[in-house]
Amino acid sequence: MAKVESKIDIVIRSLVENRQRIELDYNDTAKAITYLYEQFGKDEYEVQKATGLSVRKIRDFILIEARATPKMKALLKQYEVSPSDIKRAIRAAQDDLPKAEELLELIIKHKPTAHQKRRLVMYGERNKEFSAERVLMNAMKPHVEQNIVISLSEDLLQGLERAKESLAMEPEELAVKVISDWLRGQGFVK
Repeated sequence: MAKVESKIDIVIRSLVENRQRIELDYNDTAKAITYLYEQFGKDEYEVQKATGLSVRKIRDFILIEARATPKMKALLKQYEVSPSDIKRAIRAAQDDLPKAEELLELIIKHKPTAHQKRRLVMYGERNKEFSAERVLMNAMKPHVEQNIVISLSEDLLQGLERAKESLAMEPEELAVKVISDWLRGQGFVK
């Protein structure tokens, strides 16, 4: 007797097969991931097991599907902005969605660098009263950055590579996050 596939099995099979053949439309992928997330009791690790996607990627899809406005999703679908741009805009606007939409429009218009986009969040979180334009202009000002060179053992390099792949983050961004979290956890940074 043939096994009857459940809707969950069909969604998983379709998602995995289609992602292997072509890059699915972001909106379709987000809906499929969000559906699976709901069906698996909001357990992102179960979605990861079923799809092979990283937990960070799953969280990104869920976050954007749940919080982004229709306008933000349209900009994403038209390839005007990236999922990272949307997440940054929402964080920089501190969940003020009209302000986040304005930030996205400014990103499209002024085309800030990746470093400037990362600074959007810092300025937006520190200065809730700033307008979207003021947040962007501050993020785009020249900024002094300090590079630190560290030597890592082979096992730490391999761990960094696995974390980079699993979290879909650049190594520099991951290192900054780890160091920042540790310094805050130890009470050296407020």
